[in-house]
Amino acid sequence: MTVHKSQGSEYANVLLVVPPTGARRLLTKELIYTAITRAKSLAILCGAKEVLKDAIRHRIVRESGVLG
Repeated sequence: MTVHKSQGSEYANVLLVVPPTGARRLLTKELIYTAITRAKSLAILCGAKEVLKDAIRHRIVRESGVLG
């Protein structure tokens, strides 16, 4: 199941597998947070340390289009 489909749900255990290459623009701090907070008891992150560090440093930047 994808992290996005799991939003609003809880699971006893969560395994997040982070690809070694590709999909870097989709890996964000918010995605990691969402995956971890779905777990009631155990969250396991599986991936290269540098890829996970990059994901945690990468935040979503939203543009609302509203000028203030």
